[in-house]
Amino acid sequence: MLARLSYLALLVLLIVNPYLQGAPWAFYLWSLPLIIFSPGIISGTKLTLIYMCCVTLVYFYIAIDNLAGPAPNPLDHAELVATVTLFVSSLVWVRCQQILNSVTE
Repeated sequence: MLARLSYLALLVLLIVNPYLQGAPWAFYLWSLPLIIFSPGIISGTKLTLIYMCCVTLVYFYIAIDNLAGPAPNPLDHAELVATVTLFVSSLVWVRCQQILNSVTE
């Protein structure tokens, strides 16, 4: 549940942040790699969450780069928090599912 919530929060932040900063339309394309994972997020597929964690590391780098800039935006901080929350909650969820599957077998 937390992974889905942070996934939606990150998608919203990736669209709202460039809009408020007046960025060109190309910056809206940053959310496309995350949108690819939406069917797997909805169904809760473990493999999708694992691959999404790898992609999330790119968004972590972008958030850190934005925060290291001359004038970080409060939405940049929120983007970093959403990215870290998505990464950690996805990994914990996959690990818990793996443990539950091994106990029930």
